[in-house]
Amino acid sequence: MRTNDIILEQLVSMLTNIDFKKISKGSHKKQKEDLLNYLNKEYLNIDDYKHLLSNIKLSKEDILELLYLVFIVTTENEKISFKDSFSKTKKLIKIAAELGFTWPNSTSCFDKVEEEFAELKNAINSKNTKNIKEEMGDLLFTLQCYAEIKNFNLNDILSTSNYKFEKRFSKLKEIAEIKNIKLNKASSKTKEKLWKIAKKKV
Repeated sequence: MRTNDIILEQLVSMLTNIDFKKISKGSHKKQKEDLLNYLNKEYLNIDDYKHLLSNIKLSKEDILELLYLVFIVTTENEKISFKDSFSKTKKLIKIAAELGFTWPNSTSCFDKVEEEFAELKNAINSKNTKNIKEEMGDLLFTLQCYAEIKNFNLNDILSTSNYKFEKRFSKLKEIAEIKNIKLNKASSKTKEKLWKIAKKKV
């Protein structure tokens, strides 16, 4: 039994040492075959784990499959966590609204948005990290309330903003290249000027 405990500890150590977040950044590695090859090359040939692998009554292919499943669960959880938070917020707002705990209209709700924004600014000025996080959460929650009253889909709105930023930033880089400007060395004033030009074009 003790031997099994040691093997388990070593397996946990191996899994802990694999940086799944780093792996997920490489788009080509998201293909199953490439990912399995990557895990095999980077982790399963390491001397520290050869003894462990020889004691597990699974083939190397089976172990790779298990690691792949862990990778999928890890990255999928990261993808859905933000959506899940908004989904829970919507449910909470709905429950509260059914009991009459809501704003009478979007104007009064937006007043609360401004209030929460002011509180966030105060928290930032006080340099209190805990308060900053709390006020950011309150602001996001209230924005979701406003979106619900207006029948807006906040996730769609954010997706649109992401797309818009992506297009504008791409144009900004294009302009910078034409003007022979290195963004990582440009001043804030120069970058702001480029951004304004990009906004007008896209």
